Amino acid sequence: MKRSISRRTFLARGTSLAAGLAVPACLVGPRPRRALAAQETYDLLIVGGTLVDGTGSPRRREDLAIRQGRIARIGDLAGAQAERRLDATGLVVTPGFIDMHTHSDRTLLEDGHAQSAIRQGATTHVIGNCGSSPAPASSPQTAHGHTFQSYGEFLAALADAGTSVNIGGLVGHNAVRAAVMGFARRAPDDAEMRRMKELVAEAMLAGAVGMSTGLVSPPGTYSRTEEIVELARQVAQRGGIYASHIRGEASTLVDSVREAIEVGRQANLPVQISHHKAAGKENWGSTRVTLKMIEQANAAGQRVRVDVYPYRAGSAGLSQLVPPWAHEGGTDAMLKRLEDTETRQRIARDMTEGTADWPNFFRIDWDDIQIASVRSDANRQWVGKKVGDIARARGCAGVDACIDLLIEERSDVQMINFIMDEAEVQGVLSHRLSMIGSDGTAVSPEIYQGKPHPRYYGCFPRVLGHYCRELKLFDLETAIHKMTGMQAEQLALPSRGLLRESFAADVVLLDFEKVIDRATFDDPHQYPDGIGTVIVNGQIVVHGGEHLGAMPGQVLRPERA
Repeated sequence: MKRSISRRTFLARGTSLAAGLAVPACLVGPRPRRALAAQETYDLLIVGGTLVDGTGSPRRREDLAIRQGRIARIGDLAGAQAERRLDATGLVVTPGFIDMHTHSDRTLLEDGHAQSAIRQGATTHVIGNCGSSPAPASSPQTAHGHTFQSYGEFLAALADAGTSVNIGGLVGHNAVRAAVMGFARRAPDDAEMRRMKELVAEAMLAGAVGMSTGLVSPPGTYSRTEEIVELARQVAQRGGIYASHIRGEASTLVDSVREAIEVGRQANLPVQISHHKAAGKENWGSTRVTLKMIEQANAAGQRVRVDVYPYRAGSAGLSQLVPPWAHEGGTDAMLKRLEDTETRQRIARDMTEGTADWPNFFRIDWDDIQIASVRSDANRQWVGKKVGDIARARGCAGVDACIDLLIEERSDVQMINFIMDEAEVQGVLSHRLSMIGSDGTAVSPEIYQGKPHPRYYGCFPRVLGHYCRELKLFDLETAIHKMTGMQAEQLALPSRGLLRESFAADVVLLDFEKVIDRATFDDPHQYPDGIGTVIVNGQIVVHGGEHLGAMPGQVLRPERA
């Protein structure tokens, strides 16, 4: 019988997370022996492996049986019958990784094989982050042969297209606001507020796991806290979470975290602070303050978590370096301002010096901003180069090189920005309330152009290989918990994130001694080493390092709903 997992049960199972849980393989005790019914036959048996179940509990040697897409049995299954048997001797068997923070909304419609995701063990992608989702929209949208307008229609299009990974969808506040108000730089009137609440409610009823905000990007940056609280209450009524790219990650980081916590407190729902960091050298160290604030909120009864990726560089659209006021009216309006000589001078000054109402401003070193992708062939030579390189080649200031590139590419430029402190990244990674999210996108090297952030391909293997095995920042059990059980609990995804009987069979087989990322900033399109088999809903998707073409992914809905 299908069994779901309650929050209380999940917490009880997951409270063993603590430092020093790792147990050497040679000290793991014998498997508990269980009698097998003679008539039991399974679709797939995984035998001889060491299970790390996602709760943070110590590893153990047990076999795992899968039937009809679910984990049918765990124990000593050497004598069991199955249509297929995988020998996992010397390997670690874990739940499939849940990528808490991705931007795969459109790429999964284009190519559901999700090569860069599934090959690093990510069996679920949480999409719609940073306030950005393809729906709802003010008019019908067409993408890769699918037409949709409401969020429910978008989720249906994803299900129809087929994916190799499961999907948890966040409805984006930016999309909701743009559908109702466009890029108006003002508060909504009563009618607009009612319509936005309706769109959020529709998305939640259709199966969204929550709502995200992107408060550094227009039109989200034009909103006030009370607007977000009102919309978050619609999410809370239907069991979702509030995930936020907070209003500022630079000088106003502390105030921005305080705002996110306040939204969760007033709306009474779990809070997820996205890709938690302190941006810009002048702000390094600030997360030591914010993490204590988050601890205090949890001690007071709130549920607040953060996600983090294992790199000191972020990535976004290059236009994010343009001050918010210049975005009013949308991309075309911004480009007209950049093309106007007098307005351009004001924009350049604000990009260099900041403004009083720009909380995400940080001082830019143009040799820290790398071009990840462009729209046209004319500027393809700059992909992988720094804006400082472009400025020197063109004989202009860095800010002018940036503005010129935005104009030439009609704002369609992606950047990688090296703005974090490595020691601080490690501090967030190791914190007990942080979980792993790539902030990447599921892509395939045959389709995607440019040099994206290596997190697209290497996030989870980098945590396991570099930070866990090499640096010993935390033990294996903790690392896996930060990739699986924590996410499923936060999202209230029933029967996901743990290796438990009756749970969905999302499973990864990895060689802990070999797992490592290979993707780099100079050569990102490289799959990792050490992850040999990935199973989604009981079907083998990756085996022997090869994608088998299966697309058994499902759209997941929160249990709280």
